[in-house]
Amino acid sequence: MILVGDCDEDSGGDGELEPPDIFLRRAIHDTVLNLLGDYRFLTKGYYVSLHAEENNCTVFPSVKNALDVYRAPVFLARLRKAGFEVPYFKVLLKPEPSRHAVLLPLNPFSKNSPKLVESKSQYYRAFKSLSMDYHYPVVHVEVEGEIREVILHLTRASNGWNEFAGRIFNVFSIPLGKILVEKVGSRVKPLYFMPLEKKEINLDLILKVVNSENRLFC
Repeated sequence: MILVGDCDEDSGGDGELEPPDIFLRRAIHDTVLNLLGDYRFLTKGYYVSLHAEENNCTVFPSVKNALDVYRAPVFLARLRKAGFEVPYFKVLLKPEPSRHAVLLPLNPFSKNSPKLVESKSQYYRAFKSLSMDYHYPVVHVEVEGEIREVILHLTRASNGWNEFAGRIFNVFSIPLGKILVEKVGSRVKPLYFMPLEKKEINLDLILKVVNSENRLFC
């Protein structure tokens, strides 16, 4: 298996990772684990997965999953189909103010910046920003519980939610990411997927999972 990622001193690579610039210049014939953490369209992480598929290799994540996971309506629809409980959401062209909601961007220039709003004035400001002055739709998610962030490394998650992480990986096979969830009592509802920054990537944990759970990549 080829592990592609940033190999500077911050990542702790020590020869475990192949730099993406080298990977993208050569032919490959192996399974690829893309550890760049940001797989959005036209990012280097996206091109790593695309290059692997162009060489007829299995890659985690696939290009389809890399595209789907950051589009909130697609992400939520696929999770619902897989049996997850997800919050109620709708795609809006015009504001429908709520005192407790999360607004998610759909504009192609988004930096994946969800907005938690708790007043009508916050709602209007966030909607205008995320829609880029009403040029693009916005995803409106009704929430009633506590909003948390969960960092995913393959089948491991912050907060000890490894079972949750494993279920997410079974659906999307995304190695790294950050999920915004709504926690209502003991129920955890995923609502948005975001890239993982380089400083948040724990290579030691990744290698531990890879070495102990080869079944993930069969």
